[in-house]
Parts: sequence; structure tokens; C-alpha cells
Amino acid sequence: MAAAGSAVKFYYIEEVAGEIPETPVWKPIRFNTSSLTRNVAQVDSAEINQSRQRKKAKQGTYSTQGEIVCELSHGSFNDLLMYLMQQTAWTANVLKVGSTVRTIAILKRHTDTGEDVIYRGCRINTLAASADIDARVMFTFGVIGTDAEPYTVPVDSDFTTAASTSDAMVTSVGSVTEGGVALAYATSHSFTLSNGMAPIFALGSRAAYDVQNGVFTATGTLSAYRETGGLYAKFLNETASAIEHTFSDGTNTLKFTFPDVAYTQADDAVPGPDAIVNQFTYSAGYDGTAQTTVTITRSA
Repeated sequence: MAAAGSAVKFYYIEEVAGEIPETPVWKPIRFNTSSLTRNVAQVDSAEINQSRQRKKAKQGTYSTQGEIVCELSHGSFNDLLMYLMQQTAWTANVLKVGSTVRTIAILKRHTDTGEDVIYRGCRINTLAASADIDARVMFTFGVIGTDAEPYTVPVDSDFTTAASTSDAMVTSVGSVTEGGVALAYATSHSFTLSNGMAPIFALGSRAAYDVQNGVFTATGTLSAYRETGGLYAKFLNETASAIEHTFSDGTNTLKFTFPDVAYTQADDAVPGPDAIVNQFTYSAGYDGTAQTTVTITRSA
């Protein structure tokens, strides 16, 4: 029987000193698709021989890399956002950029074929969020880890933690503000938060020795109908601004605040007779007052 994607389940657990606890309590991950896999370097031969043919390649070092794509829903990704922001807890329902790296093990279960794969030493390296008209808010978590291998689930494993059942958030609910003023004519907004991580390797070992932490960055793209030209003027004058996007399901909210934003690219095209939409690329920087590049605020 061929394995079906509809039968795949993902779980995670925080590692303790780099190891899975002896009696793991697994938490489920709601997801749409995943590309998480072992990423292997290929080592080729350059040896010259009389056959004018090369020997087969060998596998070199490897790490775990890939993405988990999800639909944003209330309470479903609180832990993953906390790991992304490198914090130990939500403080009064707020996350700012920190520097406490926490690792998790991610378990992939093929429930139809009985195959289990474990991805160890995983960090949440990136978050890409996208919001388009008539769409669900999409989160893509970028993962980097040290190892991947077949896994025998411990007999004492606990899978009783249930996934959240909250509805997905859609882009027709929520709000965007720019420079402290409601931006009622935005058409699309996407942004990427990145910890700049990368696997590092050592002689004598194929699995990644570790994953190095990097510099946190935040970039995005904001599209909006052209009204007064105020946004384009900010681009031309390199005027500092701020962007705040609140995602909502009508009751619960998740807000991303970028307090210090500069527009680095913009288009000024007139593609035809229809309404003009300008697209702006922005870079978010560290704000001394907020003491962060981005603040994530959840409703209680």
C-alpha cells in the first residue's frame, strides 16, 4: 500500500539537554504540507581513469531542513512562535526577539504504513506569513535540525494532547495600520522573520555538529491601492514608518508590530486602465524604544 499524505501526523516535543525525554508527551502540529527532510551533501569523485567514467557519488554531511506550512488559527502555534522568537515564555501574552535557543524533536508518523521518522535538534529558524484577499492567513515555519532517522516510538509515549480545534483566520477579518493610521486599502501583505541559522559540521561526523544562531531580520512586502501617494512619498524620501497587522477570527487576535520600518523598493507602474496597486518592499529594524524588531501579541 502506498503511503498517503492524508495519513501523516506531525508531533513535537522540547528536547532536554539535546535529548528526547524517556517518557515523551507529544504535542500535535496542525499543518497543510511539509517538506521537512534530511538534506545531504553529495561528494563526487574527480579521479581520472581509463574508462572515462566516474565512480558513483558518496553521501557527505547532512542536516534536517524544510518547511511546515499551516493555516493560522488561535492557540495552535503558540509554542512554535515562542521557539522562533527564542523566548522561554510568553510575557503578558507578548513575544519580543530574544536569544534563548530551544530545540525540539519533530516526529512524523505515517499512520497507514506504520513508519515513524524523527527529526532531532530542530530549531524554528524562520516564519513566513502571507495574507492575500479572499484567503486564509498562511504561516510557513522554516526548520533546521541536526539529524533524521527511522524511529521506534517509546512504549510510554503520551499522545493524549489534542490539537486545537479553532477555526482558521481569514484575511477579510483583521486590520492593517501604517504609520499609526489604519490602512484600509491594502491588498496584500507578506513578511518573513528569520533567525539567520545555519548548520555547522565537524570532521568525522556526518550529522550536523550543531546549528549556529544568526542575526534576526524581518522583511516584508506590502501592496496597496494608490490613493494620495503618501506611501510612495515615504519610499522616495526614505521616511521611517511602522506597520502593524492584526490577524483575527472575529474573536481572537494575533498581532505583529514592526515599530521601525523603511521602504527599500517600490513600483510606480501603470499596467492599464484599472485601479493602480503599488507594491512596497520593506525592511524592519531594531527599535530602541520597543527594544525589539517585531512584537507578537496574542489575545488572552
